[in-house]
Amino acid sequence: MLKLPKVLNCQAASEMSCRRRDGRLTRYERVVLAVHLVLCAGCRFMDRQFAILDLAARKLGYKTSFDSAPDNQRLSPEAREKLKKLIQ
Repeated sequence: MLKLPKVLNCQAASEMSCRRRDGRLTRYERVVLAVHLVLCAGCRFMDRQFAILDLAARKLGYKTSFDSAPDNQRLSPEAREKLKKLIQ
């Protein structure tokens, strides 16, 4: 018998979205999250914001488990300092 994914609430979806970026979701959890993102515009927006934050963190030099950006795609030290000041 086919097991249908459970429907997530938005809080659980945001937590799963963060865990997905760390590579810590099972295939089933990825499917459940994908279904929620199709149905929920707010969570799609949040997921895109997480993607932007991940990109900014990588460009600032923070290492992630999926960090393989070449040096020529990193921010200059001046741009890095400007972003740090904006974040604080």
